[in-house]
Amino acid sequence: MLLLMKKLLGIVVISLLWSNFSYADTMEELLNNKYKITKEELVKFDRYAQKIFTLKKGKQVKICTIEIHKIYGVSSNTKCVTP
Repeated sequence: MLLLMKKLLGIVVISLLWSNFSYADTMEELLNNKYKITKEELVKFDRYAQKIFTLKKGKQVKICTIEIHKIYGVSSNTKCVTP
């Protein structure tokens, strides 16, 4: 039973580490890499909003989000993923 739990925990940890690689690109790096912004959306919540950008380069697509807080302003980090 303990061995099974260790294997399961290992799989979860590896999955989490692997999923973070999709966030390796920042929006600035993508724009410098000749990606173009093709769509912008603003999604509002009670305490913050998210600006969502769709970037394309040929057939490659990336989705980037930036959080905008009512108190703190624009977040310094962007999250970009490949859909």
